[in-house]
Amino acid sequence: MKKKSSNLVLRILKIFFTVVIILLVTYSVLFSLAGTAAIIIGYQLITKPIKEVKALKTTNPTETAFMKQYKEELVRESGSDTLKHIFVPLDSISKNLRSSVIASEDDGFYTHPGIDLEAMIQAAAYNRTQGEVKRGASTITQQMAKNLFLSKERSFKRKIKELAYAMLMERYLGKDRILELYLNYAQWGKNIFGCEAASQEYFKKSSYNLSRTESARLAAVLAMPSKLSPHHTKSIFMSKRIAVIANNLYLHKIINDSTYFSLTGKLPATKDDSITVEKKREEIPEQRKMF
Repeated sequence: MKKKSSNLVLRILKIFFTVVIILLVTYSVLFSLAGTAAIIIGYQLITKPIKEVKALKTTNPTETAFMKQYKEELVRESGSDTLKHIFVPLDSISKNLRSSVIASEDDGFYTHPGIDLEAMIQAAAYNRTQGEVKRGASTITQQMAKNLFLSKERSFKRKIKELAYAMLMERYLGKDRILELYLNYAQWGKNIFGCEAASQEYFKKSSYNLSRTESARLAAVLAMPSKLSPHHTKSIFMSKRIAVIANNLYLHKIINDSTYFSLTGKLPATKDDSITVEKKREEIPEQRKMF
């Protein structure tokens, strides 16, 4: 048992330091004293038990760090700190919404260890060509770690903490619990947090009863929750987000041609492209599927 635990720690550390190197390239950070200090902070967060993370196994927080900051800003603007938020267990959330959110935010959620190295490498390469950070690669786990525990500041130090928390969450909580927390604490509109409050606000029904189309529209809102609504049917940005969701769902064989058409208004491929699309679908192994 001790050997197994030791191997797990080594695997986590290997992933962590690989990511640190990628981040150093992405943000063009040199191995200065500040950079070294940030790595030490991350190392300490990984190797020592984190009470906050372990507590999440059985406790649903009343609010996240992000919700707390949001309320403080709300008070300054309007004098009120009232948020719409209702917690529901994962089994009470429609599978349509679960798969749509994964397709929108992190289609490799059930296969990566909390961070997506391939996506980070691609983002790093793109950002270097742009000369600035324009594209991120945060997984659902990273987003949840940031929202639960960290401030909104953009810094290398905070990113290191985010990665450390994300890997600890994977270790102690598991995928289903992380997804449950994400669905219940993500922002879904002005003053709206969690899929149940969002479902009742926008569709006047429980999140358990959301249709495939309603789920895709809700998931699309996550990209810009303070500006978008599922009812923005003429928004070009919304249409693009729904197309991304539909493509990922189709490639993972969760929806068929008919459902794809109902979401996007077009078929998943032309005759000339259909063989390529089907080949891509077949190339996705069982463990890569969302459920």
